[in-house]
Amino acid sequence: MKILLLSSFFPPTHTAGTEKRTLAYAIQLLRSGHQVQVVCAGSWDEGDQYWNGFSDDIYQDIPVRRIHLNWILAPNPNEYLYRNPIIARELGNWLEDWQPDIVHITSCYTLTASVIQAINDFGLPIVLTLTDYWFICPKHTLLRSNNTLCDGRTSNHECLDCMLSGNRTYRRLNRVVDSKASEAAMEWVSRKPGLSNLRGLRGMALDMGDRKGYLKEMIDIPEVVVAPSFYLREIIKSSGISKQIRVIHSGHDLSWLATTTESSTNDCIRFGYIGQITPIKGLHILLSAFTADLFDDQATVSIYGNNQNESAYTDQLMSSIKGRERSIKFHGSFPHNQLGKVLSEIDVLIVPSQWQENNPRVIQEAFASKTPVVASDVGGIAEFVKHDVNGLLFERSNNEDLSRQMHRFINEPGLIQRLRDGISPVKNIENEVEELLVIYEELTTVESNERKDT
Repeated sequence: MKILLLSSFFPPTHTAGTEKRTLAYAIQLLRSGHQVQVVCAGSWDEGDQYWNGFSDDIYQDIPVRRIHLNWILAPNPNEYLYRNPIIARELGNWLEDWQPDIVHITSCYTLTASVIQAINDFGLPIVLTLTDYWFICPKHTLLRSNNTLCDGRTSNHECLDCMLSGNRTYRRLNRVVDSKASEAAMEWVSRKPGLSNLRGLRGMALDMGDRKGYLKEMIDIPEVVVAPSFYLREIIKSSGISKQIRVIHSGHDLSWLATTTESSTNDCIRFGYIGQITPIKGLHILLSAFTADLFDDQATVSIYGNNQNESAYTDQLMSSIKGRERSIKFHGSFPHNQLGKVLSEIDVLIVPSQWQENNPRVIQEAFASKTPVVASDVGGIAEFVKHDVNGLLFERSNNEDLSRQMHRFINEPGLIQRLRDGISPVKNIENEVEELLVIYEELTTVESNERKDT
């Protein structure tokens, strides 16, 4: 079978969860004897013009076509963030050359939902995996600028207000006119590309009515839409999207387990954080919870992740731990094949996410190594972390509650082992790809029969 995987980005230039998942799919599909081609954005905000061509390369035996864009220079930047006729046209030409049997989209925010229309026009079956809330939220996260959670059931103005909350002109307008007048003015501006694409509004003053309508239409096209958690499915459906969504829990590449070593016996509890160093991941909540006067020498925190991308945030974190460097250490990032070794040096993983995550990969990886997890009670996390069974939950953003949960490991000596005993086996990537291949076979068989009939 010839399978085209389409993703917003792809390794090695981008290595967040979705990119790693797309890579894992590609590797496993190749091992299963299928042909794979990946299409993604190479660069998205660089270049002297909007369309800067594409490049082809081979990454881990996978052919990859990387499209080079500068969205700021698009003919209509705000609209081209969700509807892009240029990419749709180019993709149509490539489909003619490649002749895949099926297309699996793992993320499309850089290439936009127009790729769905282009693939559909070519007559190919589509599988769409939802990994975040992009189809209902321009920020992807359903996290408002004031750090409160959104349920996705919002008006056009509420979305526009959220996007523009950091704009000085918009804040000034709200101070001098009443809310209804401000609402009407900004919705009018959002529908005028000559105004909404001006600096300060570009990328934020989107025509929310058009965006919502178009993406609702596009998400209805794929033959199969998949969500990695029941929580994500319910949020999408409650927003007004009626498309049937299948839940397939993510599988994971567990080859790194071979590097796991026997945990050493320690007098103190070794807490750990693994992930992006960015505010949305809530590392500051962990550092606020882990105060020297409460934990003394009874625990340590090891932090793993790239601290170069959010330098201002990293500086704040570093300032907050002054005087505590002996018990809180930043270790930087590490190769994925060393994950087993890293988890061997952690007794309990902390996941203090601020946004409504769906099925965080790091939680399942911790469970694969029998490492209990303490996590925010937000999004799909509680679907996988069961309080007092395989981990502990704390109230989102509440550093005092997190501190209480962490203290339980000091006050209850048998807690770590009890939670380890409650961890179920973790689904591997081979199992998930087997499920996907069943879907691929069903769709390509139906498509082939329909072509024969015509």
